[in-house]
Amino acid sequence: MKFTTTTLLFAVATVATVSAETWKITNLDKGARENLCALQVSTCQNNCGGPDQAPMAFCNTTTMAWGCGCLKKTPDFETWNWPIPAADCSGSNKVCTSNCNGGSGDRSSCFTSCQDTHKCNTEDAPVSYTETSDPDTAPKYVGPAVSYKGDKLGDLNDGNDRSNLAASDDDNESESDDSSNDEDKSDDDKSDDDKNSKDSKSSDAASVFKNAGLALVAAAAAAISF
Repeated sequence: MKFTTTTLLFAVATVATVSAETWKITNLDKGARENLCALQVSTCQNNCGGPDQAPMAFCNTTTMAWGCGCLKKTPDFETWNWPIPAADCSGSNKVCTSNCNGGSGDRSSCFTSCQDTHKCNTEDAPVSYTETSDPDTAPKYVGPAVSYKGDKLGDLNDGNDRSNLAASDDDNESESDDSSNDEDKSDDDKSDDDKNSKDSKSSDAASVFKNAGLALVAAAAAAISF
């Protein structure tokens, strides 16, 4: 069978598309997850001062949900340095690089972008959405591409779609603005009601004083007539 250039190019493009990877920390095999969880728990316990001082040291080897809470102190380990967030960043970076190799764009620029958005073990690393309040709560896994420092990051290129998350943030901001406007209107209405109430009280007071004055005048007139 003879293949034309167009057919071959289409085949290459199709393979590249199919081979694009999507990162999720649960992609790790069972052994790797168990080792990582053991390291996460022991790191928390050491930071707290021992196993008996770390009642909230947990890690779910299936979902990779983790948490750390000490009995007598607040854990002073930077979040981006905890074993699971660090591994989450490293895995995302690996997939980012792999997707650069399978993509059709400028690989050099793609690799540079991966390095810029995956500065693991630093405050510039992408936030890992794996920490939870208890071991039975599943992590979010995917969230807005921002660093622990609060800076927005570029495309992490790890196969996860975050475009809807940005739109959601805009919607929340819009709802917040609408709520603020409603509160302002409510405050204005309340101010008007208070003003009208004060005016009404002032009018009533004036009426009372006026009637009292007329009564005094009438009483004086009656006294004079006698």
